[in-house]
Amino acid sequence: MRILNVLVTGIGGPTAQGILKGLTSLEDVFIVGADRRAQTTGNHFCDKTYRIPSHRNPAAYKEKIQEIVHKEKIDAIFPSLHEEIDIYKEFREDLPAYVALPASENYSILQDKEQVYKHLEKEGCTTYIPKYFGFQSNEELLSIREKHFPEGAPIVVKQVNGHGSLGFAILMDRPQYLEAMKQGKNKVIQFRDYMDLHYSDRRIAMDHLEGDEYSVDVFIHEGKVIVAVPRLRHGVSNGIVLDGLVVKHEELIEVATIISEKLARSGFMNLQFMHDGNGYKLTDINPRFCGSQVMSLGASVNFPSLFLHYNVKKEYVEVNPLWNTRMMRYRETVFFHDEE
Repeated sequence: MRILNVLVTGIGGPTAQGILKGLTSLEDVFIVGADRRAQTTGNHFCDKTYRIPSHRNPAAYKEKIQEIVHKEKIDAIFPSLHEEIDIYKEFREDLPAYVALPASENYSILQDKEQVYKHLEKEGCTTYIPKYFGFQSNEELLSIREKHFPEGAPIVVKQVNGHGSLGFAILMDRPQYLEAMKQGKNKVIQFRDYMDLHYSDRRIAMDHLEGDEYSVDVFIHEGKVIVAVPRLRHGVSNGIVLDGLVVKHEELIEVATIISEKLARSGFMNLQFMHDGNGYKLTDINPRFCGSQVMSLGASVNFPSLFLHYNVKKEYVEVNPLWNTRMMRYRETVFFHDEE
């Protein structure tokens, strides 16, 4: 049995630790972890660890990754940080290892929600796109509100390249804002207050959809979806799912399959959906392993293992999700002892 050497970055974060849980269940994998910190909560999942420069210093980061890849004879790399996606866009071509990010002719747009929507519209997928309007300035936002949204209706704004809950806000008039505050809702801002914030980044304005929110983990290989696993998000904190249920939702499986095959050729993606009364709409996309894909692991779908099987081993295994699997997270502790 050949041992595969796998590198996981950002091991101190929840996304990497979900990947590591999938990898530690495999007998033929040697796990090398990397993080900008020497000690992290992910160290104990790894067979060996390295301290690497921050992604904010791309040149030093790349140099260290190349050193690790050659020294440890790495077969596959699992980048876990959103900020690493751009780094590996071209860097992956310089590495003698498979990189667990989507292979796509549309790679450059996958982090831009507005461009993803425009691409899907060109591909005939308008049915799955929510009402949205791109804007740069707050003056544009005010014009969009007056022309396209009912008076007093809440508006969701997002950074086009935001991830998790970064750059996300629900804008309301004062009466609705006060009621939302009484109910303990998060990410709610008075419209007038938001207009006093001088953002210059590109954003989109959308309807505020309420109701169940679904994530769908998708693994695609050579243009065909191998498996799509819908997850109902019961409880979310800071973009991390704390409580959720894996469900066999045929409509979402079909929609996620159609969208994924329009966006990528191979790899893992996470799509998020909500219902607007006329069908399920794509509300977000993560072109990388996400923090809550570990929920699929509990449902017998090990996405890190699938990546290794289909890319490194060239073994095309079948996948049979264990539907109606529920996941709950809890906090755990790790202790370190420094010798004096």
